Amino acid sequence: MFCREKMGSIHTEEVQRHLRQALNRDKVKLWESPYSREDGTAHQIPENLILKYSEELRLSKDVVAANMEELRLHAVRKLASRRKFQTSGVATLKIKLAGKGNLKCSSFELETTLQILGKAFKKLLSEKCGLAPDHLKPIAVGRVIKDDVPLSSQHISNNAQVLVICLSESEAEAQRKEEQVSKVRRAREGAELLADTLAADDDMEHNGNQYGLQIADQTGRALQIPREEKRALTVAMALNERGKAALKRKQHGEALLLLLEADREFQQCRSEILQAVDNYAILCLDIVWCYLCLKNVTALPDAENRLQKCEQLFHKSYGSNLERLTTVKADAFLRQLQVDESKLTELMTMGFSGAEARLGLRACSNNLQAAVTHIMQKQEERREIKKKEQEERRQKKLAKKLGKTANGDWVKVDLYNALVNMGFPKGGAVAALQQTNNNIQQAIQVLQDQPELLTLPDPNPGPVSITDEMLAQLVSLGFDPEMSRRALQSCQGMAQRAIDMLLQSGGVLPGVSSASGSTSTSSSSSTSSSSATPSSSSSSDASPAKSPEELQREKEAYEELASDLADHEEDYLDLTLEEESVFLQEYRALLASTLSF
Repeated sequence: MFCREKMGSIHTEEVQRHLRQALNRDKVKLWESPYSREDGTAHQIPENLILKYSEELRLSKDVVAANMEELRLHAVRKLASRRKFQTSGVATLKIKLAGKGNLKCSSFELETTLQILGKAFKKLLSEKCGLAPDHLKPIAVGRVIKDDVPLSSQHISNNAQVLVICLSESEAEAQRKEEQVSKVRRAREGAELLADTLAADDDMEHNGNQYGLQIADQTGRALQIPREEKRALTVAMALNERGKAALKRKQHGEALLLLLEADREFQQCRSEILQAVDNYAILCLDIVWCYLCLKNVTALPDAENRLQKCEQLFHKSYGSNLERLTTVKADAFLRQLQVDESKLTELMTMGFSGAEARLGLRACSNNLQAAVTHIMQKQEERREIKKKEQEERRQKKLAKKLGKTANGDWVKVDLYNALVNMGFPKGGAVAALQQTNNNIQQAIQVLQDQPELLTLPDPNPGPVSITDEMLAQLVSLGFDPEMSRRALQSCQGMAQRAIDMLLQSGGVLPGVSSASGSTSTSSSSSTSSSSATPSSSSSSDASPAKSPEELQREKEAYEELASDLADHEEDYLDLTLEEESVFLQEYRALLASTLSF
């Protein structure tokens, strides 16, 4: 039966295609007089015209007449929708359904504005065809319609045709899982990219951390973490933030995948680091919450282990006074966390945000005046931390500008500032510290003994291009070409300073083998990488510049992460507690039903 209907539909489409070609050739406009009236109703199709096409296409007159009428109605509707779109902006889309599912109809027209998002469009389709939105896959102009982009930005126009693939339950579930896995993969790639950016910023060998990312404790203060563990912790915390954002959107399946990925990265960090911050303890709680929301009974053993681990970490992070919480009943504890709505409104009218007001009242047991004081203290703490972070970034940027000393260390900014505050010119202060390897007493002596340093220009903010002439001047004195290039780069292209630097270091700057010895070093040992590629003393021109594609990927990764980052460090505490109340009521009901047996 289905095959017969399908074959009949194909035959009708073929007949109309040939008939449309003949009408276009003869310039017959069925939507105009004498074929149609002004109101769009049928008037009269001449018998001789029907006979002509009947003989030409070898079809019966009844088939030709019926298909001409269908083409006429289609043209009239298209003209009416065009006029409506021009006057009101409401577009008419021709929808055709395909695939599995209990469909109300196989095709229909849908009126909508083209400014709505793809997600809203799928909801309209769902109401029309009787299937859930996640069971629909709309396709237009050869592409799947995206959820978060307006139809107009996806090249969809008035009278466009949209093919909607109706997915079965298993197909929809498979698509959801595939999308979740794809999101997690992109999130991991972005987190790893940003971790590499932070590592490069620590080495100060690249353009620096232009996004202002850092790892901080629960008070917002930056943590100093060993390099070997910082990357894993950065990836873990970035994935953790993405997971918490998915939790807020109530996308528990996606959140669980992201949080488990974060858990895997956290496992690569030492326990002392995990105890310094509460992130891992909260991560365990979030994973258990996902298990609960997804009703994943098989995960109960893992949930129990995570809750025990969470309690241990909280004790180590906040002290042993947490025992008092175990004596408070869950429902009583939940009541203590409830916020007085009238006081919440009063705080918001004072100019505080909803999150600030909620957290303040919760911390001060709904005491309005105490909450105001608490909020203002937190604001001041955040301002101080932000000010400190900005100063640290400024100092790091300045250190890059000042360059390195003769032994390969970065010029210390505090010593540079001390010399400048004494009245020495900036250029001279840098040159003296470079020559004396950050020894401020010797630097002062050098500045007194070498007055020519006092006329040097201020530090150049950008790298200097080393010309062949500069290089030839040093090489002609017997210095190694690579050492000469590095010395010139460190000294901002000033030959005399570069010569002095090389003379002080015996012609070999620390950290990089000479050109003549580099080959033998690499051939004699393939495992000794510390001297070949040191992170602290290789020159800035030794690091390859990032391509536009890499910079774009880095920017997109940051923007995607930034959209999910919390506004402040206590954001995870800003909960309405509605879901918690529902689960507690369900738990009480289950206990009551169990006790009744």
